[in-house]
Amino acid sequence: MTGPTNLTDRIAGLREKKDASSVLNSSDNAEITKLTPPSIKVPKQAFDYFASFTYFLFLIAILGQLFLIISLEFF
Repeated sequence: MTGPTNLTDRIAGLREKKDASSVLNSSDNAEITKLTPPSIKVPKQAFDYFASFTYFLFLIAILGQLFLIISLEFF
């Protein structure tokens, strides 16, 4: 098993040789970048009735609790 310094040196050597690699610098990579779309449009989301209904019920519950707290405090 190699020591950490030898492994680090080997990785550094491979990074230096990266420019000489024919696989990494081939024209196939240029073709792949041409095929990717410049921007992906997110489709418009539909209106969520269930979420609206639950938020409406939550609002009713909060208002009901506030009404009970205020009415019990003053009456």
